[in-house]
Amino acid sequence: MATTIKFLNLMDLINKYSSKIDIIKDKHLNLLSELSITSYLDTPLYFENMKKINDMGCILVAYLENPLSDKFDIIASGTIIIEPKLIREGKNVGHIEDIVVKNTYRGYHISSDILALLKNIARDKDCYKIILDCNEEIKNVYIKSGFEEEGIQMAKYFD
Repeated sequence: MATTIKFLNLMDLINKYSSKIDIIKDKHLNLLSELSITSYLDTPLYFENMKKINDMGCILVAYLENPLSDKFDIIASGTIIIEPKLIREGKNVGHIEDIVVKNTYRGYHISSDILALLKNIARDKDCYKIILDCNEEIKNVYIKSGFEEEGIQMAKYFD
């Protein structure tokens, strides 16, 4: 791949290019739509929720160029939420969520790079473990990044 991929906390990217928040938001939501149902969010709500997530952890993005360029694109994203615990000497648990790589960039190990960066954040935040949920068909991506299959996942969705 000829273009250099950059990794940055989404909040830092928005702070650096605040005049381009709508472009950043649209590119990010477009990417997330490859992962799950993604509804339109107006910019104030997007920014408010992104700040809340950043207060609990961070959203890390991989991007090409910069938001001032016509070639700017967000090609991958991953989130870590840090949960303080009352067990394990008061250490934290990292919850990794919403790992997605744009379809046209899969196979370049970008998810491995994002996972490595998120694991470093977890270490820096005194996490004793990191947990994540994934589909059976992609579990090997996480196993290659040092995760182990453990337990079962349960969910209750609300309308």
